[in-house]
Amino acid sequence: MKIIIRKKSNPLAEAFAKPFSLEGEIEFRKLIVVEELLQYMKREGINRRELAARMEVPPSRITKMLDGTENLTIATLVCAGRAVGADLHQTFAPAGKKVRWTCYDPAQVHEAFAAPVRTVAVEHLNTPFTLDAPSYNDNAIAS
Repeated sequence: MKIIIRKKSNPLAEAFAKPFSLEGEIEFRKLIVVEELLQYMKREGINRRELAARMEVPPSRITKMLDGTENLTIATLVCAGRAVGADLHQTFAPAGKKVRWTCYDPAQVHEAFAAPVRTVAVEHLNTPFTLDAPSYNDNAIAS
């Protein structure tokens, strides 16, 4: 008996598999930011009216901001973040590469890893670098 597996067409998956247009990427990024803000609001028990009061803007501005019809400036995002007890973090990454933020509670980090990272500037390194033949012996001494 021969089993044939046919892949079903998924238009939504196909649409997201293609690179976004510039306008599409802008809308997608706005959706991500708005969703994160809504999650903070939910976690902190802040409704739209309270957010407007904390940001010192009319409630209609919050409605526009959260429904995606307003252009979200850095200033607006910083104010919104402060209003929900969060900081805005942003970065650029090379095209096609992903960035991942790691958040942790410093109290849960082992003391060996909690010390500040010490960096040393190397101005001139005059050490030759060569590779020895690979060793396939598990008992080989590392040097």
